[in-house]
Amino acid sequence: MMETIEELVAQRRGYKYLNKDGVSPYQNFKYDLTPGTEFKTQLNADIREDCGRGWNLATLQWIIGDTNILSKIIVEFSIPKGAKIIVPTNSTGKFRADIIRLEKVHDPLELFPAIKDIAERLKNYNPINPITAETMPSKTKIKKIMAQVRDQVGAQVWAQVWAQVRAQV
Repeated sequence: MMETIEELVAQRRGYKYLNKDGVSPYQNFKYDLTPGTEFKTQLNADIREDCGRGWNLATLQWIIGDTNILSKIIVEFSIPKGAKIIVPTNSTGKFRADIIRLEKVHDPLELFPAIKDIAERLKNYNPINPITAETMPSKTKIKKIMAQVRDQVGAQVWAQVWAQVRAQV
């Protein structure tokens, strides 16, 4: 069973997912993935802000719901004593701290063994009718399609507007 946000905060631990090259998909920040590396920053202490300044960490449950973990690494951090922790009021699994220490880099398959079989099956997956766009239509054709869409949508909108005006008059 995965830890709750309350359990992780009490244990002064949390997780973050990164691209396989160690870069954050949100801030494009490249992390030094050496165990023991400490990261410090200013902290936004406003509990009304879900994603304020600080090192944002999360529960594993939140991470599963936010990304395709098969294409990521999951990094476990500890929060040293004396570091501040902010849990936003409406948090669904995220919290932030001003100081974090890298403990371990996890392969998602190590943390979630149930997806190992799925990952193996996906390696050999070939879609039956993949959609491929080898060439773009000409500018003239695109403009013609856009004009048709504009005319159709415009006609529907004006019909609704005039119907409402007539109903009120």
